[in-house]
Amino acid sequence: MKLISRLATLLALALAVIPLGRVAVAQDYPPAVIFETMMDSFFGDTNGLVVFGNYDLAFAPEGPANAMVGLIDSNNNVLAQYDIFPDYRVREGVFARMMVQGPADVQLTEPGTYTMVFVFNNEPISRFPFLLRQTGDGEDPFDPEKTYAFDGYWRTLAHITMSTFKDEPIPIFSMWLGGLDMPAPDTFQEYFVANLLRDGALVAHSKNQTSFYSNGHFERREVTLYQPHDEQQAANAIPLTMNEMLVDGTYVLDVARASDGAKLRKFVFAVADGAIQPLPRTQLGFDPAVDYMVPRVTKKGSTMFEFVEAIWIGGEAVVE
Repeated sequence: MKLISRLATLLALALAVIPLGRVAVAQDYPPAVIFETMMDSFFGDTNGLVVFGNYDLAFAPEGPANAMVGLIDSNNNVLAQYDIFPDYRVREGVFARMMVQGPADVQLTEPGTYTMVFVFNNEPISRFPFLLRQTGDGEDPFDPEKTYAFDGYWRTLAHITMSTFKDEPIPIFSMWLGGLDMPAPDTFQEYFVANLLRDGALVAHSKNQTSFYSNGHFERREVTLYQPHDEQQAANAIPLTMNEMLVDGTYVLDVARASDGAKLRKFVFAVADGAIQPLPRTQLGFDPAVDYMVPRVTKKGSTMFEFVEAIWIGGEAVVE
């Protein structure tokens, strides 16, 4: 009970967005959990289950970790707390991987807002709020189970990383899509298309029938954009290069279902002086520190523990 009380106090401070004191860490930056690893936590498709697993940490302090993760509701009630193993699973430079001591899972049954909060050396360092929606009331006598769906940042954030095509850097857009984006609850899989506009004019778009998402919880999907082309030119379409996207202007990335054209996402970002303007939350020193988003993600497909720059962009869910 004493630990719960201490954690409740710490998490209440985090929710109150009180500026945090700094911890003695690499380059004097406080540790911060990589945002993508929080988004990729296991959230059950329909049953309200949250499972805590592995999380990557930036500016990881030297020595053993003194950390825990907690889950609280909108009234600051602590629903669960779990210690993190003191030894980092792997480490490279300022990055380290933390592993929660399991079993560590929570079954949520009440719709509402919840927040995952990480505490390091008695300081809240990162938080991830999310919403639980009830999608089925369980009143069908042949299917009496209540069903749920998670919602939140998966529909309002995306990021851009770099790949290459013929030695040219090309942008890769990553976003999260899932069951709430389906035209009907029983749809198993859908395709989506993305169009990039600069100051209202089409700059690039994805290929039709190549990018898909599945029913269930939101999962990360990558999409490459190509210079405007028709279906007959699709096989030889040329990817949009990063240099072509660094022309100053206001950019809108529209995402829609391929089957019926219904809009799913609208991300907006600006390019000024030849650079994408990042979200303020990704700037070092952002206050409150619990909302800082590290502009790095793990390098996908790599067998090494390494990170690449990610430019986060914001937007809104526009499901029609």
